[in-house]
Amino acid sequence: MRGPLARLDRSRDELAKAWLVRLIERASLDEIRDLPTERIARELPELIGDLVGAVASNGAMPFKLNADQRERASALAVLRSSRDSSPAELARDLASLQAVLIKALRQELGESDPGRFAEAVERLAEASGAIQAAAIEELVRSRSRELESQANTDTLTGLFNLRYLQRQIAQLLEVNKRYGQPFAVLLMDVDGLKRINDAHGHAAGDRVLMQVAMSLRRAIRTVDTPARLGGDEFCVLAPQQDAKGGRQLAERLSAAVREEVATPDEPPVSLSIGVVGCPEHGEDAETLVDIADRAMYRAKAGGEQVALGEANGGDPVAERAET
Repeated sequence: MRGPLARLDRSRDELAKAWLVRLIERASLDEIRDLPTERIARELPELIGDLVGAVASNGAMPFKLNADQRERASALAVLRSSRDSSPAELARDLASLQAVLIKALRQELGESDPGRFAEAVERLAEASGAIQAAAIEELVRSRSRELESQANTDTLTGLFNLRYLQRQIAQLLEVNKRYGQPFAVLLMDVDGLKRINDAHGHAAGDRVLMQVAMSLRRAIRTVDTPARLGGDEFCVLAPQQDAKGGRQLAERLSAAVREEVATPDEPPVSLSIGVVGCPEHGEDAETLVDIADRAMYRAKAGGEQVALGEANGGDPVAERAET
């Protein structure tokens, strides 16, 4: 690269600053605070170099992004915080970058070589369009992932929600039907949460729920699925576990919550947990959840931490199988 375009390439940092100034001029204070300035400083000069290189090419072939250029273009998708980002806003940001480069080209070529300036602007528009398309594509993918996560996640605790849990139970039931692989369902209730809400306010109760969620995450296996069903009820799905193994996991979860979750001026927080296994207690979601729910309330009424689901005759299935 020689001549005016070489000078332009050496001015990458100054051009990046000029574009950042334009971005800040129409941003709110919150947006300015959220700008990933370190990433911009690292990626933007390289991206400007990509554009200048495209302008310097002979233009015989359509401009295509290589892997590194596509990665740099994708980085533009996170220029603004997720609440403010949109394809239209991103397109405006990239249009202002193109305007900065056109101004620089005009200063270098506009008066001395108008024909070459026009060709350079045409190639710049083509390269900018490719970068804009890659950036918006990444933004749409990122937004789709975010919306999917929100649809499957409890907003307070970050655990999965009831909707996601129902899909996971359906999958585990299908695996059990085809391959005979068991799984356990642990249904649990936080004891005394109403008392904490009444004595200390709902903010204190919410903190307890978040602490319980963190304890569950730390105590379960990576293959287990923790979920909050709503209110003070949680559930854990444990693949490859029968009711006996589910009970051992439940006792570990109960101990973790007693040790890790505390509220000032209140007794230690505890769980009441009902445990069932598939196929021991049933082979459909409704039956399993119903038996686990009754076991959970039996544990609460009896002052126990964990109770196994009962068979139709009233016997705890797993204990009966051991005798």
